[in-house]
Amino acid sequence: MRKAGHSFSRRVKEELARRFPEKECCARAELAAIIHTTGSLHFQASRRQMLTVESEYVFLLRKVFRLLKDFQVRTEAYIKETERLGGRRRYSLYLRGEEQVKKVLVACGIMTRRFELEGGINPSLVRNSCCRTAFLRGVFLGRGSITDPQKKDYHLEIITENEEFAHGLVYLMDLCGFKAGLSVNRRKDFLVVYLKDAEAIGRFLSFVQAYTAYLHWEEMRIIKGMREEVNRQVNCETANLEKTLRAAREQVEILSAFAGKAGLNSLPEKLREAAFLRLENPDASLRELGRMAVPPVSKSTMNYRMRRVLKIAKNFTGEKEIFPSKGNRNNG
Repeated sequence: MRKAGHSFSRRVKEELARRFPEKECCARAELAAIIHTTGSLHFQASRRQMLTVESEYVFLLRKVFRLLKDFQVRTEAYIKETERLGGRRRYSLYLRGEEQVKKVLVACGIMTRRFELEGGINPSLVRNSCCRTAFLRGVFLGRGSITDPQKKDYHLEIITENEEFAHGLVYLMDLCGFKAGLSVNRRKDFLVVYLKDAEAIGRFLSFVQAYTAYLHWEEMRIIKGMREEVNRQVNCETANLEKTLRAAREQVEILSAFAGKAGLNSLPEKLREAAFLRLENPDASLRELGRMAVPPVSKSTMNYRMRRVLKIAKNFTGEKEIFPSKGNRNNG
């Protein structure tokens, strides 16, 4: 059931946070992605290292806590308030101790065995397709967002401040079949890896195993597509109706002016009938006028007769002979 006040992005992340990798390699890949996007490394006064993972979603830190259990390290978590989010709570998980921090970062490919930090994505982490799935799942959990499928535009994005990581992410998504774009927000000093194609976003949700979100996305996309198609048809029909009514009003004006000068009785019988039908039914279509004729005629026949009547009416100039020759008078 949809939770009131929860964005679609949050619902996707809640689903992903409940999905845990079955393989150790995938667990490392997902944890590495989360640390890359939400983690920071600090040095305390005693020169001891501390790894911090911070998020506004407590369920994300619960997942990190469980993923860290495999490393048999001690973690501590607590909640702190932050003014920059308008009073909303942010959740922080801390991993203290140089040995523990290095153990995790080396295993996740974020730090080399010489204890040098890596800025990009370690290829060994995403060698297997299952690990690529886990890594992209972790990246989206950390800094991803997606528009509600009911909105006008489709958009999925992942934010990072690391240029090397951003280019590596674009390359990885390309390997997985997603043609991601990359833009730079210079005002806020971060990079955005994004997808804008609705079908590609749906495949991404399925790829990272957000299956419930994927089904909802596709359902809403189909409904919106049908709604847009109906709107297009209605708009087209409305435009055609307005065009028909405008043409009918012009015909009535021309025929009324002609009737006042020459009289409709001067017209050949079939043309006279067409003129009277139009004056008596100013809002009717040509097809409807054709059905009213005696005997009924097709839309094309009524259109032909109306064009002849209007030509006669427009060309009427006093005593000028404007009728066709006697032999053709009753044609049409």
